[in-house]
Amino acid sequence: MDFKISKYQLFTMTFIFQLGTTIIFGFGGEAGRDAWLSDLLSLTLGLVVVAMYTALRHLNPGLTLVQWFPAQLGRWLGTPIAFLYPLMFLYLTGRIIADTRDMVSTAILPGTPLLVITAVFTLIIAYCCYGGIEITARMGELVFPIVVLMFLTETILLIGSGVLHYHHILPVLDEGWAPIWDVVYPNGITQGFGETIALAMFWPDVKDQGKITKITLLATLLSGFMIASFDVLAILVYNDLFSRFVYPLYTLLGVISVGNFVENLQMFGILYFFATALMKSALNLLAALQGIQQLTKMKGYRRLILPGAGAALILGMTMSTNISEHIYFQHYKILVPYFWVPMFLGIPALLLLLSWIRTLVRKK
Repeated sequence: MDFKISKYQLFTMTFIFQLGTTIIFGFGGEAGRDAWLSDLLSLTLGLVVVAMYTALRHLNPGLTLVQWFPAQLGRWLGTPIAFLYPLMFLYLTGRIIADTRDMVSTAILPGTPLLVITAVFTLIIAYCCYGGIEITARMGELVFPIVVLMFLTETILLIGSGVLHYHHILPVLDEGWAPIWDVVYPNGITQGFGETIALAMFWPDVKDQGKITKITLLATLLSGFMIASFDVLAILVYNDLFSRFVYPLYTLLGVISVGNFVENLQMFGILYFFATALMKSALNLLAALQGIQQLTKMKGYRRLILPGAGAALILGMTMSTNISEHIYFQHYKILVPYFWVPMFLGIPALLLLLSWIRTLVRKK
């Protein structure tokens, strides 16, 4: 392709992708007032996971994620394994559509038909995919400063509202490390950080190949600190009660009141959600379509956009009946331990070991 992703575009794409829907649903609530510690520990291990992905890129130069496996494992074994990743990315697109369905129907437009909400969101995703990585990368350039500005504005307004109680964060480690570790593994290091493997589909299109590792790790560091900052703000306002909220950021913005004039800023939360959810879902669907195209040797992926978007829409409408089933059963009980751990941690680790051994053998 003629378009090449710039360093800044790669940074913004990675940062927004990792934020995803985490900033609206919250993170680490099971650890109570120590959620921020679980965030930082997840970030530390998440950096290791992302570094593993960039090491695989270094050992398989010029190849995308789905091309790593046939290159190292052979066509007959590597291709079926590689096909699992586009299918996973398609499923994750459907999950974000379901997230949007639940958020809009419960918090914003409760009377709007669910099909209307999801169909409109899916059409926007499909349009982004039709423009390819060029449109999506440029959208990242636009969304990044908006997200950072909204975060800074929210923090200043919360301080000005006098609702932050610094004693809420104490005592630290009141219940020990066990609740923190339960958050960190397996969910903490796979949600956001492990999902970054989808961006390996686009790394060969980056203009400056030598900067991919540095930029990706820097974006990961920033996104991890921002997620931890959101939890700190929620704890300072609600103590450990914030873990009971389905949408803690949305709820948090409702307490802002400066001079009885600046109030009810939940729209900030909606902007956060749609900006990051749209970016992440577009990248996931684009990674899925390009992965299928490369594995099937198709000339282009655009003929797959409508079937892929349609499949994601059906998944988003049917995968769960309510938000509790969607998050607490499907996500925590099934998706993370049985799919994310092997696909985001186990298989890449084994592939990295094999790639490293084969590289040593070639040199000898």
